[in-house]
Amino acid sequence: MKQIKAYIAVSLDGFIATPDHELDWIPESVKNLIGKNCESADTLLMGANTYTYIFEHWGGWPYKSKRTFVVSSRDTNVTPDCGVEFLTDNQLHSVREMKSDTDMLVVGGGKLLTSLIKVRLLDSLTVYAIPVMLGKGVPFIGETFGSEWELLESNVLDGGITRSTYQFLKSI
Repeated sequence: MKQIKAYIAVSLDGFIATPDHELDWIPESVKNLIGKNCESADTLLMGANTYTYIFEHWGGWPYKSKRTFVVSSRDTNVTPDCGVEFLTDNQLHSVREMKSDTDMLVVGGGKLLTSLIKVRLLDSLTVYAIPVMLGKGVPFIGETFGSEWELLESNVLDGGITRSTYQFLKSI
């Protein structure tokens, strides 16, 4: 079985975006680090909100050389010629089947991360804790089951940003 990994920036008060889904509070250095992980991944996995944000804010689809799967309740694919495929039926079952053949990187998406954790598909989570409080916004993780995660690595980057990588151990 291959791995599903996620890299995500989180404010100190637990948000991954502002209420209007903006990411301008995330330092460029963190965006670049997460971007490098996307560039080195073979397959990307994201939710529909992240897909729409990337397409609208980055002036097109930047990951044309990557297989990309979007987990969504409906197909709103505006980039079908760019290797993007929407998973609209039995989404998490499809992800589980793909995981047997390919490593995947989750791009953004608190809702998708929550769903992956609930069905025990997320193997590794790297959190960039940004020393800012947004007050309100898009939450990092929704309600999940109890689980234990092992800290694999943690370090402090410039600007007091902490990068911590965790590996799923077991449900509790």
